Amino acid sequence: RWSVITNNMRLASVVVTTFTSLCYLPQPSSSLLTIPTSLITKTTPQVINHGARNAPFPPLSSSALDADLAPRLDGLDKPTVWHEFTPLANEYQSINLGQGFPNWDPPEFCVAHMNESVDPRYGRDANQYARPNAHLPLATVLAREYTAKLSRAIDPATEVASTVGCTNALFCALMGLIGGGDEVILMEPAFDLYVAQVKLAGGTVVAVPLRPSPTLATDDDPNANDSFQLDFEELEGKISPRSKVLILNTPHNPTGKMFSRSEMEALAGIVERHPQFTVI
Repeated sequence: RWSVITNNMRLASVVVTTFTSLCYLPQPSSSLLTIPTSLITKTTPQVINHGARNAPFPPLSSSALDADLAPRLDGLDKPTVWHEFTPLANEYQSINLGQGFPNWDPPEFCVAHMNESVDPRYGRDANQYARPNAHLPLATVLAREYTAKLSRAIDPATEVASTVGCTNALFCALMGLIGGGDEVILMEPAFDLYVAQVKLAGGTVVAVPLRPSPTLATDDDPNANDSFQLDFEELEGKISPRSKVLILNTPHNPTGKMFSRSEMEALAGIVERHPQFTVI
């Protein structure tokens, strides 16, 4: 049984979140053992092995919360927009368009196949570690799908990686591409997660605004595609030798704008003129 010992409450929550696969360990009694955030002492962060299941944890230090975190974490413990608006939506019973809360169950065929994927009767060997980049049967299916979509051969063994959702995918990509002093261009307004992840990777955010259309106030039937415009000269003017990544959403998050073919071609031209750019 493994536990993470850290001298800071905020860091404890980060560690517990990061090491999810270590935090939940099946026990003989079928209960789940979690690493509590109360594992706080004044010691240097470390990982220790508790031999006995009920071994006592070190006590909480009164000065633990005063420890300094790495500068890249400054401000990341502050409430986000979700901490404010989700409780307000719940309080006033409004329709929350900011977050997706599915109120239906997965289709029956999904549930059935999920059960099959871990049932040893189907020969899945689900008790084995998966490959770090992607479970090969899944990677093979994805490679076949995207070979057809992108009209180029994709090797499932070397060109496909699977992650736990888009958040994890973006985090891995930024950690692999961004270092100290590198710049990431974001189109604002931007999903708040992007700024936090760029900062964690040691990069700097360079913002380029999507500006309201001059005719927005007089449009009879406005839509996000036409209501928000990107100034391509302004975007290219923000590019420097330190620019490494452009984060692009279409539909854009959170405006919902879908970039037209001509807009995508203009963006492609900018990327071709600045080959140090990687578009995520």
